[in-house]
Parts: sequence; structure tokens; C-alpha cells
Amino acid sequence: MVRAWYMDDEVAFPRKEHHRIPPQFVTLEELHKSSGVEYFQVSPDCYEIDNTLKQLIEERGNNIQQIVDNPNEEELKKHFTEHFHADDEFRLAIEGCGYFDVRDKFDEWIRIEVLPGDLLVIPGGCYHRFIVDSQNVYKGLRILKDAIYQAHNRSSDELECRKEYLRKLFNGAYDEPKEEINLI
Repeated sequence: MVRAWYMDDEVAFPRKEHHRIPPQFVTLEELHKSSGVEYFQVSPDCYEIDNTLKQLIEERGNNIQQIVDNPNEEELKKHFTEHFHADDEFRLAIEGCGYFDVRDKFDEWIRIEVLPGDLLVIPGGCYHRFIVDSQNVYKGLRILKDAIYQAHNRSSDELECRKEYLRKLFNGAYDEPKEEINLI
């Protein structure tokens, strides 16, 4: 099961499991309300046929799948740069351990630890970054709406997708529990 916690403002690269002492843990409900990030559990061994993932892909139109397998230092530095995407991004951990840091509505970092089977849906417009743990082993699946993987680095607040995300966040769009996936 995924864990999330508030962390100090600055985290040095390379990776370290950094958090406040003691960590201020965040529930999945609080994570969703404060950032719009959703969490789902998916079978990492047979994700291709997992009903939860299939239904999310069908409902939301994210169908471009890319494997991220043991990223090198250059890729890690790129992914650790704070950025957002115009559309929702699905991130499924298949092997190893990684951390997604997301900004909450008050611009504070929440670190989300992902292990095999953890699926995050990061809303379009939500600033985030990614790093693997100190074991440097990670395989994941990135599912996008568009084949063009465009990241907008910090200070792209003028883009309409960012403004729309903030409107949703501050107008309570993420306050309601997320709709349950029907596993017929």
C-alpha cells in the first residue's frame, strides 16, 4: 500500500528518503483533496489485463503506454525537475521503488512512495517530480493521453491547463471521494 507524507522544501539530488522528523503522513483522501492525485491498486504481474487499469484507460482516454526501466542519471535528473503535463498522467510501479513528489494546493511537497502495483493518476497541471530509491531499481509504466510527452517546467503557471487545475483544486473538485471503479 502506498505511503505519502509532507516533506521539507528542499531535497537534494541524488535521491534520499527525505522527510520531516517525524514524518507528517498523509492519507489517500487527504492526498486527493490537497493535490487531486488519485491512487489505485493494480496487479504488477498482469497489469495488461487488470480490470481497474483497463477501465481507467477506457474512461479517461489515456492509452499511450511507455515503459520506464531503470532510468539512467541523465533521465533521473530530467524527471526530478519540477514540471507538469497538460493532461492526466498515469504512473504504475511494476518493479522496485520510486518516489513521486507532488505540490499540494499550498505549494508544499508531498512525497508518495510507490511500490509494485501502486498506480497514481497525477492530474494535468499538477507540479510533480520523480526519483528512484537508493537501490536504483525501478520499472514502471507511464500512460499518457497523447504520444507527445511534453513537460512544462516550474513557472509555467500562465498555461490554461495549469489554471484549470488550480480552479478545480481551490473550488473543491477533488473534495468528493473519487468515483469507484466498477470491477464487473
